[in-house]
Amino acid sequence: MQAFLNYQTLAGLASILWSAVTCHRFLLLKNDQSGDRSPHSKKPGIRLMRNVLARVTLVVTVALFLTASLGSAQQRFTIAKIEFEGLSRLSADEVMATIEVKIGQQFDLATLDAAAQKLIDSGMFRNVAYKTRATGNHITITFRVEETSLRNSRVIFDNFIWFSDAELVAAIQRDVPTFSGAAPDTGDTLERIRKSLERFLHENKIEAAVSHIASQDVPGSSTQEHVFSVSDIKLPICTLHFPGATSVSEDNLISNARELVGTEYSNKFVGLFAVNNLSKIYRELGHLKVAFAPALAKPESSAKCKSGVDVTIPVDEGKTYQWQKADWSGNTALTATELDTILDMQPAKPANGVKLDNAPRQIEKAYGRKGFIMARVRATPEFDDNAGTVAYKMELREGPQFRMGTLLPKGFPASEVKMLTSKWELKPGDIFNDDYAPEFTKKHMGNILRAISQQRNAEGRALPDVKLSNKVNREATTVDVLIELVN
Repeated sequence: MQAFLNYQTLAGLASILWSAVTCHRFLLLKNDQSGDRSPHSKKPGIRLMRNVLARVTLVVTVALFLTASLGSAQQRFTIAKIEFEGLSRLSADEVMATIEVKIGQQFDLATLDAAAQKLIDSGMFRNVAYKTRATGNHITITFRVEETSLRNSRVIFDNFIWFSDAELVAAIQRDVPTFSGAAPDTGDTLERIRKSLERFLHENKIEAAVSHIASQDVPGSSTQEHVFSVSDIKLPICTLHFPGATSVSEDNLISNARELVGTEYSNKFVGLFAVNNLSKIYRELGHLKVAFAPALAKPESSAKCKSGVDVTIPVDEGKTYQWQKADWSGNTALTATELDTILDMQPAKPANGVKLDNAPRQIEKAYGRKGFIMARVRATPEFDDNAGTVAYKMELREGPQFRMGTLLPKGFPASEVKMLTSKWELKPGDIFNDDYAPEFTKKHMGNILRAISQQRNAEGRALPDVKLSNKVNREATTVDVLIELVN
């Protein structure tokens, strides 16, 4: 009973409250994937949860202390062990490297809270919780985590021409130990990478800022890259090299890439330029698997371009493939012979990759002229590397055949409407021709709008502009054509 009364002293109460927190403390932080943190992850929420849990744990702790010797209210704990539960992609060592709580250091509640918050802010974890367990003057910390399901995206070092990627990765890992070439799309990791790169530049006497953008090669794509760039420094491209070029001369490639010279160096842009422009030169010659390696850049040291960039783009030309055949399926409105004519390929000759790239669109246009405006083509190459040949599997979905509905002139004066409708030959019920309206506009619209054009020209006004659009009725399989004078 005497021991119980002693616990009513201020020092005893302080000891109980401290033990309630340190002997079995459980804290939960949550990461809201929408970008707004949930209430549990805000600082006030953390303190509120701490107090509630302390009161709950206090009941159990008081019972334990009734049979224990009096402890000091100022007892200090040393961290003996740190554990992690719930890791899958990351290792315990990788996570340990990101927090400032270490084995052997003195236990501090504020430092532990900050470590948990840092894990949440990294974007790598959806939920973070921890509990502590004391034995004597040693304490064990257990983090219970749920890794985020959000995507990591590749990191691109766009114009750090003074360093290799390996050097940049090593520099980032000083601040972001888990970094291995990709970063979470949310959280503070991207900002930590940016600051790390900026500091690395300054350490190497390069006074420049670092910027970051999330880049998608195709608008709306689910795939993106995190591009980090050096800003505030001019880095014009001075020279280009294409090692590996044989079927196409290096001089030819340099000539076709001449518009790059003088522009600001960007690893990503140079790579896209090579794929979208230089690959066509090879594909037209049958090099269907040509590949350009990422550009290698270094400071230009010649007198001609002292502050510029020397760029090397290695090329792997690959085999020259000979055309074998196209295997057509799903076609009824057009015969295989008609489709082969559109494809315009010659057996046992180099397979023209540019024609093959354009083939689906050309075939769909041919179907559109016969009313099959929803026809789609799926082209799949089948390579025979031993024979050096390629065949294409062409799968067609023709869809329904549409017919002409109503011609809808809009915005024209009455005299021009009369002239337009008199010249329009595609009548309601005729098989729809998707090329007819553009061809009609090109052939007749100049004459139809001549009087309007002359009047506006005399008045100094803008010449008339015509817009074409189709109104498709899928149920009736008809197409109304709207021809609108928009100004």
